[in-house]
Amino acid sequence: METTQWLVTLTFRVTVNGVRSKDDSVAAGLEQLKLGLCSGKEIPMEASVRRITNLVEEEPIFGVRW
Repeated sequence: METTQWLVTLTFRVTVNGVRSKDDSVAAGLEQLKLGLCSGKEIPMEASVRRITNLVEEEPIFGVRW
């Protein structure tokens, strides 16, 4: 019997200021998310779930890797 695999996509929304590049904004957003989660702060989030079929390990799921 094959195990069912699910892709769970969590989207957290944070706002960052004072950064100049896309990479810096991602780093600042991740840091803000980490601090918010550790402090128990409520962070806006969306979740979507779908069943995975024929997943190819070598290929990124979203086409882009950070």
